Amino acid sequence: MTDVSLHGPDLSPRANALRRPRPSTSKDRAMGNNRRVWCLATGAFFISVISYFFIDLPVARYFHALSQETRDLFEWITKAGVSTLYLIVSFVLFVFFRWIRQKSRYADRALLFFSSIALSGIVTNIVKFMVGRLRPKVWFESGLYGFDPFRVGYEFNSFPSGHATTVFAIAVTCSFLLPKYRTLFFLFAATVALSRLVLNAHYLSDVFAGACIGMTTAIVIERYIPVRSPRTASG
Repeated sequence: MTDVSLHGPDLSPRANALRRPRPSTSKDRAMGNNRRVWCLATGAFFISVISYFFIDLPVARYFHALSQETRDLFEWITKAGVSTLYLIVSFVLFVFFRWIRQKSRYADRALLFFSSIALSGIVTNIVKFMVGRLRPKVWFESGLYGFDPFRVGYEFNSFPSGHATTVFAIAVTCSFLLPKYRTLFFLFAATVALSRLVLNAHYLSDVFAGACIGMTTAIVIERYIPVRSPRTASG
């Protein structure tokens, strides 16, 4: 017979502690964030390459053929992807809660919101300038498709989408704050991102890359401005 059959299971505090799952630590959380970032970045690269060669032009042709009424509707929807208002409101809220009301919890939330949008926008604008991808408008007007790096101008900054960057940074940040509504946040982001395709402002790979930049930036920044409870963060 074993010791267990003779003496029964070990119910000592030490044994119970060994059986309990180890609570997640900040190091575990950081490693999880790093894995998410690398997965998103790697996936974005390969999907963008595939989309560039095989998917972007057929998708652009499809949306180019839509009715003007549909395009007029999405002209309104796409305005929700402009970052200016979000940046102003979140900055004002940060100042208000940090120095006037002195509520650090709400100040941190506003700072996370502002930082995620601002930093992801900076990254996107740098990539736009370095890549210099021609917009769909150029292809429909002159048949040119590709890149002209380090060029300044609207026609040369298609990749990645700034609107998609903004709304997906917002979706991730809001999901940290209100996780039970994350489906609605990502539905909002996807709708705004779709508007960029409907209006032929971007190719599919531009939108996908912008979304990934927005999401990864928000994930990284939340590591330094944590706003989730440990229980929510581990879930």
